[in-house]
Amino acid sequence: MATLRVHPIASIAPQAGGRTHLGLLAAARAGLGVAALTRPVTALRATGLDRVTAERTAWAARLLGGRDLALGAGLLHALARRHPTSGWVWAGLLADAVDATALATAAARRQISPAAGGLAAALATAAVAWAAPAVRHDTSSPASTPDDPSGP
Repeated sequence: MATLRVHPIASIAPQAGGRTHLGLLAAARAGLGVAALTRPVTALRATGLDRVTAERTAWAARLLGGRDLALGAGLLHALARRHPTSGWVWAGLLADAVDATALATAAARRQISPAAGGLAAALATAAVAWAAPAVRHDTSSPASTPDDPSGP
């Protein structure tokens, strides 16, 4: 019979602020940015907007896509160069917190599909939760982390 091992949260937390964790966060953000820049209507339609409204407001999706691409690329660059990352992490965390609030509000007011808006708000909230351990573990120094034992 197979045995399932469950690690306590305390043993996972130090790894959550590591370079691999931040690299995944940065790559996901940059990927979403590229998607919003290249397919703004599709990105907006995913929130439940009709085609005409999505086409009229595609410029807003491009703005947000550019922001996310810049934040993701900046964090990836800092990681690759072993530069401080805390500023990039904080900027992304704040942007995601504002996104979560704006999306939840729009969904509650039925300005966008409540289901799609709720899901998008949940994803933005998850991004905040994903970034929070990195902020707690002060990623500003390029010292080695549990998933990078080789050090700088």
